Amino acid sequence: MSLAIHIGYHKTATTWLQKRVFTPQMGFATLLDHGEVDRLIIKPHDLYFEPKPAREALQIQQQIKLSNTCAIVSSETLSGHPFYGGQQSAAIARRLRDIAPDARILITVRSQETMLPSVYMQYLQRGGTLSHQAFFAGSGGYGYPGFEPTHFCYDRLISLYQSLFNTVHVMTYEQLAAAPDQTLSQLSAALSHPIPALDKTEGERVSASLPQAVAPLLRRINHARKSTLNPSPAIALSREPGWMYRALAAGAELAHPLLTARPVDAYVKAHFNGMFTDSNQRLNQITGRQLDLSAYP
Repeated sequence: MSLAIHIGYHKTATTWLQKRVFTPQMGFATLLDHGEVDRLIIKPHDLYFEPKPAREALQIQQQIKLSNTCAIVSSETLSGHPFYGGQQSAAIARRLRDIAPDARILITVRSQETMLPSVYMQYLQRGGTLSHQAFFAGSGGYGYPGFEPTHFCYDRLISLYQSLFNTVHVMTYEQLAAAPDQTLSQLSAALSHPIPALDKTEGERVSASLPQAVAPLLRRINHARKSTLNPSPAIALSREPGWMYRALAAGAELAHPLLTARPVDAYVKAHFNGMFTDSNQRLNQITGRQLDLSAYP
C-alpha cells in the first residue's frame, strides 16, 4: 500500500479534499487524524522528537486498511501555522522524511491575493481580535512569532520537499475550483491510484469563509469568547459560542448582496504588491511550468 502525505497549505480547499476526496468511497484510507498528526509529528520538541512512534502508528493503520486503497495523511498543519509565520514548516518536512521517506507528497497552494484575506478571516473565526492591519503587521515583540508574509513564498518549502522526497505533486486552489475532475485526474497519475469522477454534491464548497464586511462584528464577538487565541476575555460567554457564529453566518448569507465591502482584499493588494512575484516565478520553474499561475501576483 502506497502512502501519500498532503501537507496543505491552509485555505487551499483542504477541508473539501479531506471530506470529499480523501474518503473510502474515493479509494483513500486516512491513517492519522489532525490530533494524531499533532501529537506524533508536530508537537514533540526538537530535542525529543523520534520518528519511531509515528512510523509505528502508520504501519499499524496500514495493516488494517484495505490493500487496494491509497493510504493518506492529510493535515494542513503540516505546512506550518499561518498565524505564527509557519515557523515549523522546514522542521516538519524533515520529520516527515524521517518517518516515511518513500511517501508521495501532495502540496496545495493558492494565489496570495486571495490566500491572505482568507487566512485573516480564519483567524477571526478561531477567536482572534486583531484588526487586519495589526494581524498582517506580525509580532511586535522579539522572540514571539506572528504573521510572516514569507510563509507564503511557496517555492522555498516546495523546493525543500523536492530535495527530500522523490515525488512532490503541486496543485492550485484555483485549478481545484475551476476544473476539479481534471485536477484530480492529474493527482491520480501522480499517486498511481485511480480516483473516480466526482458527483455534483461532492463538488460543493465546504467550510467557506464569512464575508469580510462582517469582520468588525466578528472581532467584537471574539472579545466575549474564550478561545485559544483569546484565553482570558473580560466577559466569557462560552468557549465555543456556536449560536453566535451560526446567527452571524445566516445573517451574512441573507444580506450577502449588500455585504460587498472587501477591505482586507484592498489592504493586501496595496501592502503586499510585488512581494511574491519572484517567488511565484521560481514556483513556476520548479514545477516545470505545469501550473496555471496567471492569477498569482
